[in-house]
Amino acid sequence: MNIRSTPETNRQDLDWEDGLMVAVGQFASVADTRENVARIEGLTARAAAAGARLIAFPEAASYAFSTGGPELGDIARQESGLFREEMARIALKHEIALIVGMYDDGGGALSDNVLLALGPDGALCGRYHKLHLYDAFTFRESEKNTIAQLQPDFAELVTIDIGPFRFGLVNCYDLRFPEMARALVQRGANVLVVCAGWIAGPLKELHWELLLRARAIENTSYVIAASQPAPLSAGLSMAVDPSGLVLGTVAETEGIALARLSLSHLTDFRRILPCLEQRRYHVVQG
Repeated sequence: MNIRSTPETNRQDLDWEDGLMVAVGQFASVADTRENVARIEGLTARAAAAGARLIAFPEAASYAFSTGGPELGDIARQESGLFREEMARIALKHEIALIVGMYDDGGGALSDNVLLALGPDGALCGRYHKLHLYDAFTFRESEKNTIAQLQPDFAELVTIDIGPFRFGLVNCYDLRFPEMARALVQRGANVLVVCAGWIAGPLKELHWELLLRARAIENTSYVIAASQPAPLSAGLSMAVDPSGLVLGTVAETEGIALARLSLSHLTDFRRILPCLEQRRYHVVQG
């Protein structure tokens, strides 16, 4: 499936009309914004050297989620400006689009859990504020982060266009809500980007992989997913093709995985399996 796990692909060899090399970067963020920026830049440099035009990083890449000390809202007010500037610098320096999770200023004790999308020129393309907070199992994300407000015309959903692909942004727990992925696909997304800090636990790694592959299959779309690794999170960052085939993974350590997205493969698969065209909405609309 045209995968590269080493820096062998030259950027000039890519056919923009059909394909796009993408990467997922996996690392565990710490309670030091500058250290996290350095880790992101190192992984981005590797991906760019391997020919990637886009790299996705985990949720909460700007600052460790489960740390003591100051409230996340205070951290976000102090550090979010620096983090944004550094992400723009990295994208521009390496001429690569970048999607990354961060804590943004929520205007109070709580922070906004957001995904930033930046173009290869460093310009901000989109900001997605997480719609589904992880108040499940023993975790209570709503004690730390704000929840996005619903907007007219589903404006809270974010897609960005890069080359021949439209990328829809999904943040961690959002993955468990198939209607969100479908709403992004209805808005033209053919690649779902999942940025996560998928908390480890019994069956959680199984859920992660099954849900990623299910979102790919049911939407006949590519899925690229970046998670923070063990011990707190599950790791297993991966790229999945529209048939559910896993194209590349990062196991439990820091690293990157590369995959080449093919528009012709996507088009052919949707022709063979035209389920998006065969939907009968009255079944779900009551």
